[in-house]
Amino acid sequence: MRAVLLIVAIAAALAVSPARADSVVELVAHVKPSVVAVGTHDPARQQVDDILGTGFAVGDGTHILTALHVVRAAGGAGLSVYVGQGDDATIYGVTQIVADEAHDMALLTVDGAKLPALHLFLGPKLDEGQEVAFIGFPIGAVYGLYPATHRGIVSAITPIARTQVKSGDLTPDMIRAIDDKVIAYQLDATSFPGNSGGPLVDPSDGSVVGIVDSTFVQSTKEHALDRPSGITFAMPIPPAVEMLKKAGLEP
Repeated sequence: MRAVLLIVAIAAALAVSPARADSVVELVAHVKPSVVAVGTHDPARQQVDDILGTGFAVGDGTHILTALHVVRAAGGAGLSVYVGQGDDATIYGVTQIVADEAHDMALLTVDGAKLPALHLFLGPKLDEGQEVAFIGFPIGAVYGLYPATHRGIVSAITPIARTQVKSGDLTPDMIRAIDDKVIAYQLDATSFPGNSGGPLVDPSDGSVVGIVDSTFVQSTKEHALDRPSGITFAMPIPPAVEMLKKAGLEP
């Protein structure tokens, strides 16, 4: 009897695996065209300048969601998004229109481009153990402009604080975020600096359930490649939904 049950279980697993593989292929095909690299661009230079993170199209397709710290990393340089991949990527200027400091999110508008927009999840927050995936540009463009897909689960739902911020740089919104214990998803999927701002999606339907926010690096950023911690945090999507509504866009 045990042998029969084992054979049935193996057969069921083999029957399910191709379907799951097909769903991931479909997920990547659906989400990838909406994902952009966020960085700076100097028109006087021919190569990619500095890729700071990832973003994705929302609303009417002329707006990009990303992490606010990615936008601020540009400093005074011209903020741009890179649409496409490899040598075929096209560069467009962007302007920040809404920011949410407490949840580290920014909404940008793109000059001259319209992309397929991703749908934001409007349901309750995720549960621990739920499967998720994210697409972005790990370590910027060190491997070229080719977005990579990672899969994992929500391993914990935990308060998050940005201890790297100097006390003198704290704003009222950031202080409230610490007091209010902003909740983040801790993921077991390995990400790297450069994935920040990318979409965290539900593999079953491609809806965006969060925004990749930060990667825990054990020592220095330079060691992120050879010493990845495997710990990634993402912000739940509800605050981004409110940002879009504030800008008069449909989530």
